[in-house]
Amino acid sequence: MAKKKAITKKELDAIERAAKREAQKAAGALDGRFRQKVVPNKKRKAEGKKKVNPDAE
Repeated sequence: MAKKKAITKKELDAIERAAKREAQKAAGALDGRFRQKVVPNKKRKAEGKKKVNPDAE
C-alpha cells in the first residue's frame, strides 16, 4: 500500500485561498463592480511631494 502524502501548510493555504475566491465569485465581488484595495509596497520608498516654484507662474 502506498504512503499518503501529508498536506503541507503551503498547500492548505492555497486550498483556503481558492475556496475564498470561489465564494467571492459567487457573491459577485469579482465582476468589476467593486474597487480592489491597493496595498502599498513597503519595499519601495514612497514618493515625496514635488516642490512647486511659486515664481514660475
